[in-house]
Amino acid sequence: GDRIGLIARNGVGKSTLFKMLMQRLSTDTGHYSFGHHSNPGYYDQEHGNIHPQETLINEIHSMMPKLDEENVRKYLGSFLFSGDDVFNIIESLSGGEKARLSLLKLMLSKNNFLLLDEPTNHLDIISRETLENALIQYEGTVFAISHDRYFLNRVCDKIFEMTDTGITVYL
Repeated sequence: GDRIGLIARNGVGKSTLFKMLMQRLSTDTGHYSFGHHSNPGYYDQEHGNIHPQETLINEIHSMMPKLDEENVRKYLGSFLFSGDDVFNIIESLSGGEKARLSLLKLMLSKNNFLLLDEPTNHLDIISRETLENALIQYEGTVFAISHDRYFLNRVCDKIFEMTDTGITVYL
């Protein structure tokens, strides 16, 4: 249930750490393990969890096939997609729209530990507020890399500052 913000200057290795935790990069030394019931989900800045040739409504319906169209539209609407927008092809979306869709998919997943790499990049103010509110209501653990101080203050209860020599924890 912790909500941790990870801050550091650029180039220290924040994104690299997340990629190692998600086994997208190998570690040089050491080891780690998640808790027994931890199910991590990862939001990357490249939106690797969406399919560019799919429509928004099909993207969500494919991950939740038991939902009817009305409920899929409700979920999409909660992330600011409405009307005929739900039939748009994902590759035609703006960066902010792709970010919102990726975040929605992550929030709908069975993950109880979210690793978010710069989740507010490319989001307008209304989208940021939607994300912040969704994360505040989220019952799992959040570990977020961000340079957005307002986001960190609103969502996180701890800040980890990463430097070349280690991590300092601030409550």
